Amino acid sequence: MRFRRGFRRVRHLSIFRIWSYIYRKLQWVKIPEKHVKIDDEENLSNESCASKLRIFLTIMIRFLFLIFKYFQGKYPEVIFHLPLPSSQRFVALTLDDAPSPETPRILDLLNIYKAKVTFFVIGKQISDYPEILERIYNEGHEIGIHGWADEPSYKLPLVELERQIKNIETMLPRDPNRVKWFRPGSGWFTKSMIEMLRSINYKLALGSVYPHDPQIRNPRINAAHVLSMVTPGAVIIMHDRRAYSYRQLELVLQGLAADGWGVLTLGNLQKLKMNHAEENFT
Repeated sequence: MRFRRGFRRVRHLSIFRIWSYIYRKLQWVKIPEKHVKIDDEENLSNESCASKLRIFLTIMIRFLFLIFKYFQGKYPEVIFHLPLPSSQRFVALTLDDAPSPETPRILDLLNIYKAKVTFFVIGKQISDYPEILERIYNEGHEIGIHGWADEPSYKLPLVELERQIKNIETMLPRDPNRVKWFRPGSGWFTKSMIEMLRSINYKLALGSVYPHDPQIRNPRINAAHVLSMVTPGAVIIMHDRRAYSYRQLELVLQGLAADGWGVLTLGNLQKLKMNHAEENFT
């Protein structure tokens, strides 16, 4: 009962806000440059900071795993991951916060690796970069909705959230075969949000691999974390828009290709999962 009461207290808080709070308090994430104090008082190296960062990441990963396990059991219709047999080395790669000035470079990179991904777009950015959104679609990538602004979706009245989703939908390229994905800002959702999305034929999609790249600005650390967590059917959450997004994605794509992983859109990974289930059934 204590666990349930405690969980109810934190369930309305953003996971990422909690971790941002830890980050600010402990100052573990930002690795300082080396310098030597006058009079040889001390040498400041990156070793202790890197060690603290590893501990910090371990705590976050464990916490996220427990949260995912809880919500997967309680809300099976929400997409966290789409597990496949070990012989099928495929993952879904999703990119939040598009379109942006960084998106064209990211699209060029995806073309190099022949990877198709799902972009979760922010409505207010579409009017600034309509040609980029069109390019995303024309190059065979999938488009989902992330909200009108970069804000926690659960704080919005459901009527307003539904209005925003429908408004953004009118801004997307027309595609009768499009899978209607919605990823809530901040990652938190409610049962009533799921019911509202169901009523307008949307599916709520989160993920199983999250590198905390909005909080941790080191592309190598983030990429290493992603690659260490990949399993067949994993849904990877990364971000567009940031200055280090390109390099981070490049490292992830390099690692996935080297290990023989195929990169799919969320919709195509779901189809692969369904085909596998049908084969086992027959």
